[in-house]
Amino acid sequence: MIFTVTPSPSLDLLMVLQQAPIPGHTLRALKEELRPGGKGINISIMLKHLGKTSTALGFVAGFSGDELMRLTVAEGIQTGFIRVRRGRTRINLRLKAQQASAADETRINGLGPTVTPDDIRYLVRKISALSHGDCLVLAGAVPPSLPQDIYATFFKALQHKGVDVIVDAPPELLHAVLRYHPFLIKPNLQELKSYLGQELSTTEDIIEAAHALQKEGALNVLVSMGAAGAVFAASDGSTMQIPAPQGEVVNKIGAGDSMIAGFIAHYAATQNVREAALMAVAAGTATAMAHGLAAEKEVNALFAQLKERMPL
Repeated sequence: MIFTVTPSPSLDLLMVLQQAPIPGHTLRALKEELRPGGKGINISIMLKHLGKTSTALGFVAGFSGDELMRLTVAEGIQTGFIRVRRGRTRINLRLKAQQASAADETRINGLGPTVTPDDIRYLVRKISALSHGDCLVLAGAVPPSLPQDIYATFFKALQHKGVDVIVDAPPELLHAVLRYHPFLIKPNLQELKSYLGQELSTTEDIIEAAHALQKEGALNVLVSMGAAGAVFAASDGSTMQIPAPQGEVVNKIGAGDSMIAGFIAHYAATQNVREAALMAVAAGTATAMAHGLAAEKEVNALFAQLKERMPL
């Protein structure tokens, strides 16, 4: 089974306005959307689009936690959220003028609930129940209300259990987890530069950097590079430079999460990491070209293009 962990899930409220917000002015929304948010939840939703069932884990609280769970279940996702007593699930606000691009959005991220040591132990017990053949995805930043080494705690709970753990997290969290040999890590190019403190101006530099992460413990490394595609370093020592399919980019939000989902979905079906890397790029590109997370048909069309261009 596949499990995703979002340390600080959210309700994401998008409000489309006639013009950009102006201090002191009252504006009326032209359109609004309320969505379940957080990297792990996005991955679970995209997995559902690709025909794979997963269980979303994390901490929720208050009325916003109730709505988050309702919306997540409505997406067809199984949930194992832990309800905590204090605070509420954070509400993230995104304000966007009608004709503006996503880059011009105003984003305000809310506070999360107060999580106690008992709450954390409960989640660790849930994760420790995973067994051989399961897959766990640790996705996103760890909020200040949680121990910053909580990902390492999850790894310790799974040692010697044969669970594939995938990590998509900020650079500052990687140091603590690479020693536990994650099955896959997916830094973007900027995160890789930040982690290593290097410029990485050529493809050869990026490949060498991916191998450096493998020397630190990662089995497979997928470096996402936006319109430039991705570099994949496999555990067998091989590497691939994967071009992104061409098309109009609509919104990059969720593209990285879609890459993780694409990789997991294809690897679960085939056990082929190289093809899974192609599917990851196809899924990420399809979402970048869509309004919201891409549909399976769109992903499969791009995957077929990549397979034709890069026969394995």
